[in-house]
Amino acid sequence: MTFESFFIGRNSELIEALKDEGQRLIWIAGESGNGKTHLLSSLCNEYDSANKRIQYLNMEEANNYSPEIIDGLEALDLIAIDAFDSVAGEYSWEEKFMHLYESILNVNTRLIIASKNTPKGLDFKIPDLESRFSLGLLFRINPLDDDELVTAIQLHANARGFELPKDSARFIIKRTPRSVNSLIDILNILDYESLSSQRKLTIPFVKSILKLS
Repeated sequence: MTFESFFIGRNSELIEALKDEGQRLIWIAGESGNGKTHLLSSLCNEYDSANKRIQYLNMEEANNYSPEIIDGLEALDLIAIDAFDSVAGEYSWEEKFMHLYESILNVNTRLIIASKNTPKGLDFKIPDLESRFSLGLLFRINPLDDDELVTAIQLHANARGFELPKDSARFIIKRTPRSVNSLIDILNILDYESLSSQRKLTIPFVKSILKLS
């Protein structure tokens, strides 16, 4: 996942803010499949390449660890929290995030949070946490229209090193879920099958691989 393989569309201000290390608290809102995870992963990859200290946490997996995992993260350069809405309303998690927020006020740690909703759209148990998160930059990812989605999956295909013709891309988005994540999974399948069969991704070939009518 890189910024180069993300179709910016109408989200240029969000990308600029993510690349600006002076922006220390950013909240990204948007429906599933609109690219929130891609952006968080892209930023983490840039920081990792620069040998900076990072932590990415997907809160959809919060059942796999305890809130204590938040302890000490203020010592890092970047904290990326995905799917925050999965733990909003759980006091033990909110308490830890409140402490984290207070801990990074006087350091250069960046906190980037992604969620389906804005802070005001979540049911916080600790109202002060909602207020503090609302002080950061807030962006809502603009969903892609059909033409933009075609360009986006072609961009992903090029990043993987293969060509997806425009007519084939249009065929795919008209007959599969519009989630970017689902489309990337489909590209993985097509990449493998195209390479194995040494065939171009024409509509008949795509139709046969994905078993689409």
